[in-house]
Amino acid sequence: MKIVGIDLAGNPKNETGFCILEVNGENKTVRTSILHSNSEIIHKLNEISPEIIAIDAPLTFSGINRHCDEKLREYGALPVTLRGMEVLARRGSELAKELRKPEFKLIEVFSTASAKILGFYDSKEVEMQKKLMNSGLLGDLQKRFLTRDELDAVFAAITGYLYLNSSTESVGDKDGTIIIPKV
Repeated sequence: MKIVGIDLAGNPKNETGFCILEVNGENKTVRTSILHSNSEIIHKLNEISPEIIAIDAPLTFSGINRHCDEKLREYGALPVTLRGMEVLARRGSELAKELRKPEFKLIEVFSTASAKILGFYDSKEVEMQKKLMNSGLLGDLQKRFLTRDELDAVFAAITGYLYLNSSTESVGDKDGTIIIPKV
């Protein structure tokens, strides 16, 4: 089983974290990379054909604040009407439309909330990576230091895995929903 986690950047010139979580029995292996353009992301997804894609970015945007962002404010969620978030929401919405054409299964996640709920969050990336390594995840975590964007992509992928195993809940309404781990 392959699950993809994406920590989408608002601007394609910036780094988008990309994680493939491969599950074979008890083994869970992550491979991460940095991508930029939507076409790069789509090309990679077509190569992988994941069971689900978990994206850390708003996948809907209507110009107003969403209920799901308000509900997750305690975890650091920002309103989509802030300038930087609006840019991200516009890109996330466009990418989601593109990905739904070949009928990829998508969910919107919030990696910081997932990391906090699962007890992995730390302001220092290296500490979060150590916690992930201690959890039994294999792969790039043991080979090199991951960037913040790659770590967020790992948490997105983990949330996708939990979603497929009915261990998540949905926060939001018709204007947008965010999937988080069940507590």
